[in-house]
Amino acid sequence: MDYRQLLNKVLFKRAKGYTVKEKVEEYSFCDGEPTLTKRKVTTKHVQSDINALKALLEMDKNQQDVSQMTDEQLAVEKLRLLNLLNMCSQPSEQQTDKENKQDDN
Repeated sequence: MDYRQLLNKVLFKRAKGYTVKEKVEEYSFCDGEPTLTKRKVTTKHVQSDINALKALLEMDKNQQDVSQMTDEQLAVEKLRLLNLLNMCSQPSEQQTDKENKQDDN
C-alpha cells in the first residue's frame, strides 16, 4: 500500500467518523504483585471531521496522473519537488542559532 492509498484511507475514516473503544485498568499491589482491581471499557464515537473531507476532496481534485503529463509539466513538477526537498533538508535559522548557542556553552 503506497502512502497515497494510506492517506486516503485515514482521511476517509476521519471524514466519516468512527467508533473507538477505550480501556482503563486500575491495579493495586497485593503481596508485592500487581493485581487488576478495576477495568472500565468505554466506547466513544469520534465525530466526522469536515477538514478531513476538504483535504480528501482537494487531494482528488489536484491528483493528476504522471503518465498523462507533458514533458514541460514533468520538468516543472520535478523542480517544485526538488525545491521542496531542499527547503526540508536545510535547517532553519532558528535551529542553527540554537545549535551555535549550545556549542558556545
